[in-house]
Amino acid sequence: MKIYIFLLSFLIFLFNSGCEEKVIYKDDPRLYNDAFHGHIVGKVLQNDSQATVIINQEVPVDSTNISTEDGSFRIENLPIGNYDLVIKAENYRTYTRANVKVEGAGTTYIGEIDLTTVPDLVSYFYPEDLAEIVYNNQFARLSISITFTRPMDRESVEAAFSTEPASEGIFFWGQYTTEPRWYYFVEDWNAQAGFDPGATITTYSKISSFTYSMAQKDSYVDTTYQVTLSTAAKDTAGNQLRFPLEFSFSTIQSSSTLNGIQTSPCHGDVDLELINHNGIQLTFPRNMDQSSTEAAISIEPAGDVIFIWPAYNSLTIYTGGIFLAETTYNIEVDETAKDLDGNLMEHPFSFSFTTAPVRVRSTYPRNGQLFVDPDDAITMYFNTYILKSSVESAFQITPEIPGTFKWGTRSYNSDDKTAITFIPSTNFKINTKYTVTIGTEAKDMFGSHIKQPYTFAFITRPE
Repeated sequence: MKIYIFLLSFLIFLFNSGCEEKVIYKDDPRLYNDAFHGHIVGKVLQNDSQATVIINQEVPVDSTNISTEDGSFRIENLPIGNYDLVIKAENYRTYTRANVKVEGAGTTYIGEIDLTTVPDLVSYFYPEDLAEIVYNNQFARLSISITFTRPMDRESVEAAFSTEPASEGIFFWGQYTTEPRWYYFVEDWNAQAGFDPGATITTYSKISSFTYSMAQKDSYVDTTYQVTLSTAAKDTAGNQLRFPLEFSFSTIQSSSTLNGIQTSPCHGDVDLELINHNGIQLTFPRNMDQSSTEAAISIEPAGDVIFIWPAYNSLTIYTGGIFLAETTYNIEVDETAKDLDGNLMEHPFSFSFTTAPVRVRSTYPRNGQLFVDPDDAITMYFNTYILKSSVESAFQITPEIPGTFKWGTRSYNSDDKTAITFIPSTNFKINTKYTVTIGTEAKDMFGSHIKQPYTFAFITRPE
């Protein structure tokens, strides 16, 4: 009997215990481990921002502050579903991420979040923060552009905008640029870029971008600018910036390295054309003192050179005519060259290039040409100024035909010293092959000969 009573009591205890397991109260911690709840965790990189993390489902559901030690945050025991996550911090743009999915008995990791100091109303701006702009105020004016997320009140934006160093300029609303502007007036800018503004804008009720074209007198080289758009700026609905937009950029004079010099021809060029209409060009990384720079330059082979400065940092060297054939030119700028601030070059600079030999560039008729008119002439084009008398001595044509020589072409009254034309005294024979050879007697004005005979042939047309 005692054993029976004990077994019955034990069964009743088990039955009651099972019933208690099925009862889950609201505050029971066992609720948080079931398949109907999960967690959201993440990390804000700006751990000193005192940011607040808010979880929404049409209305706020839960929130927490980030850790001041490492910026981490954790919101636990959220019912399964999708949530909108919002992170707010003073002087930081509001961060949002929609449809963050929470799954049962799981953890959703948001990742590392980098808050930005760009205000909520601003989409993007030019120049980027800490950017370096290659700029020369001899030809252009600095430009600053901002695009907003909403249409803006123009008067408040222009009043809230400032630069340091201070500047004057013009605001062009409805336009955005990513480079310095070459023209001050919008009509010239539009014409240059092929931009058609369309209908005339009168209300500006939906304009959400502008370009500030800085006056040339305030557009400096080698300068760092600080740009500020204060909280006085507001959109057309009256919403002001929660905190100022602040960024900086710097201007530099040249796209080359700090102490490097760009050249044309480049160092090591070979077979360079003897007639170079650009001369020898040097582009310095700084605006240079012309007299000390010219005195610091030496050229081999030496000659009567002429210096010309298209810009303060750009020098063209004219060697007095065409280049010498098959010659290596060596140019050196020693360390006595100074910039306009009086700074000496840190190291001497040198480069060299080699020119091409004297050669025939082309002919008329061209080699292999058919159906040449019997009353045509023969023109030979050289890559340098050629001596006409030397070509007369070097010229051979088979079958032979008498004729005279002149500078340039037959069709024009030119004295082009790179072209020699042979004008036959009689017409060519019809349907006949003619072979022309220019021997090595042909030479340029400096006495350099062509290296090997040049031969070409053509056939005249039938009757």
